[in-house]
Amino acid sequence: MMNWILLVMAAIVAVVLAMLVGGAMSPRERVATRALSTPCPAADLFALVRAADGPPRWCADLPGMRVVHESPPTSVHFALITDDGAPMGTWAVHVTETTRGSTATIVETVAVPNLLVRFLRSIGGNGARPERFLWAVARELGVPATVDTPTSS
Repeated sequence: MMNWILLVMAAIVAVVLAMLVGGAMSPRERVATRALSTPCPAADLFALVRAADGPPRWCADLPGMRVVHESPPTSVHFALITDDGAPMGTWAVHVTETTRGSTATIVETVAVPNLLVRFLRSIGGNGARPERFLWAVARELGVPATVDTPTSS
């Protein structure tokens, strides 16, 4: 019986150790890019994105956000802040006019120091925060929109 207990404990330790090694091999800094395409004018889209200093009431599940730099009407940079006030990353948001309306592109850069969290992020969940924000922007604008992962050219 004791051998089975030791075997189960060794298996658990091996899984945790493998996760730590996987986290150590994953990049410390995670970058995710998402884009929203909408038929509304770029000025309206920029105004709504710029109002996200807070976070906004219409997307309350975001971490704290503070504008650190803006170049109206095309870009705004946010610092992402944890609940205890520590910086956790940045968002660079670029709004461009298109032939069909406008596009907002978010580039999220987040440092992930915890090895287990880094491992879990490497197998999924990268880019969920900017995607939720962009869908909330589309809902707030009340227009049809698409959110996707842009391809680099």
